[in-house]
Formats: sequence, structure tokens, C-alpha cells
Amino acid sequence: MTMGQYEFEELGFASHDALEFPAFVNLCVIRGSCPCSCIHCPVGSLSDKGREKTFGKTTISMKLFQKIVDEMASFPLSTLRIHGVGEPILWRSLPEALQYARNNNVLTWLFTCLVTGDSSLLMNLARNCNIIEISINSCDPEDYKKTKGIDAFHGVVDNIKVLRRTIEREDLPTRMVVSRVQSEDDEYDSSFLNYWKSTGLVNDAFIRTYHDYNHLIPSRVAAKKKADQCLVHWARFNIDCSGKAIVCFNELFKSELNPDLILGDVRCQRIRDIWRCNKLNALRRAQIRADYSQLDFADQLPCLNCTSCQPLGGEKPTSETQVRFFAGEDTRGET
Repeated sequence: MTMGQYEFEELGFASHDALEFPAFVNLCVIRGSCPCSCIHCPVGSLSDKGREKTFGKTTISMKLFQKIVDEMASFPLSTLRIHGVGEPILWRSLPEALQYARNNNVLTWLFTCLVTGDSSLLMNLARNCNIIEISINSCDPEDYKKTKGIDAFHGVVDNIKVLRRTIEREDLPTRMVVSRVQSEDDEYDSSFLNYWKSTGLVNDAFIRTYHDYNHLIPSRVAAKKKADQCLVHWARFNIDCSGKAIVCFNELFKSELNPDLILGDVRCQRIRDIWRCNKLNALRRAQIRADYSQLDFADQLPCLNCTSCQPLGGEKPTSETQVRFFAGEDTRGET
């Protein structure tokens, strides 16, 4: 057995590629701004002034975005997932950023509410983003207003239709999916899937598991039995718009990043080096062994009381499966 084989196996990775670079780079591009007031989101529970006070009102710089893309260009198996502590399409540099990523052959996934009246932005999304996930969350305007906090259902549906027409007219490979956060109404959750899969407008629809953002909003379940390997530490790399890399994406929704949970700074370090750093490797070993006693930051870890720990193995319609579909055949409506 070579030293390289020992390293990736001992750390719980299935391959050298997985150890070399994360499968997903989750990038926060904006903080504190969103048109919605979602009941399942820490941002949505606050007023506009409260959001700015709690999360700040900042965006990522194009210089940093380009640095991230430039590094990712050497790792074609990785996907750049563009998020926000707020709404990413409010980032004014998003069109330029998506085009830069496309020109460098970096696969992009945008998570958006799609509340906009900007037709030129919609054209840009269709042409330059590989996977667009629209968090429409509902299949009727009443539930939309109840869960999203605004009266914009029909406008978002119209925007989805614009995207679909553009994708088909220009024969674009763009994959468009819609999602809903799991509710306590199983029947409506099923209706959401059935409705959107029957429209012919989107490639897929799925339910995202409800989580409490590391206890920032009410929990619905007790902390789960921990997976031997949570995919967050073996497949996700989480970056704030400041460039700080954090243990868990949900930690970005705290008013301040916990310094004990910061892994590095992408402004002056490579993602690849932080992904393989001693601190994160120590956390991986601790989780595999179910023994965190040797971690000097164990008392700060959200992992120990997590209500939504996600096992590394298994097929998930929300992430790996969508990327696999994009890279493969036309699978509109397939899960």
C-alpha cells in the first residue's frame, strides 16, 4: 500500500480525487439581503434592518470569486454552488461571475428564489448557469405567501417559463429544478412534487430536509444519531463572502463566525490546502471514531447536537444526483 492510498483510506475517503478536492464548493456571495421572508430560514425571520444588523450587508468581491474559479478550473469533478445568507441574484456582479465560471469550464449551481423583474438577468442565468435551483417551495399562491412571506408566486412561475423557453429555443444544457423545504404536511409535500413534475417546465422537483441552521430556528426533531461520516466534512467546502472557510455552511447564518470553526482563508490560501488541513482531518478522524475528546474545539462543534446529519453514502436527489443527471442524459422529470 502506498502512502497516498493509506492517506485517503485512513481519512475515510473513497478515492484520491475526493481527498484531493471537495465535490462541492458552497460559496456565500451575499449577506443580509433577500426579498423573501421564509418561515424556514434565519434570514426570513428578521426585518430588513434586523438582517443587516445581524448578518451585515456585504457581497463577495469579483477578485475573490475569480480566484476560487481559477483554482476550481483544475478540478473538473467539483461543482461551485452559489448561495447566500440572503438572495444571490441580488449580487450585482452575478452575471459577470457566472460568465467567468462558464468561460473557465467550472460547473455552477445557483440556489435562488428567482424573485426578479430583470429579464436580462434571466437570460444570463439560462445561458451561463449549469444548474438553477428555484426555491419556489409551493404549488399555489396561498401556500407560497404563507411559507415565503411575500405575494410573488405567479411572478416566479412566469420567470420559470421564461427560463424554459430560453433553454429550449437556444438548445441550452441548463438543468432547472425546483425545491421545497420539508413541512409537517406530508400530503402537500407530495402534491408539490407531483405538480411540478407534471408541468413540463422543470427537469426535477425535490424536497429538502428541514433543518434548524444549527439551532437558529425552531427544531422539529431531536439530535439524530450521528453518521459515521457526514457528507459536510467529506464532500462540502463552505466559504463566506469574506473568504473565510468554515466547518459547516449553517454556521454562516450566525451573527459572527466562530473563530474555533474557521478552517482557513481562501483569500490567501488554496482551497485544496485547507481541504487537507490538519484541523479538518482531525475532525474527520474524530467523527469516524465517534470520539471527539482529542479535539480542542469539540465544545464549539455544531456536529455534536446536529438535527440534520447527512450520511456520506447514498443517492440524494438534492446534490450528487442532480450533477450526475446534468453530466449525463436529458432526464427532465426524473428523480
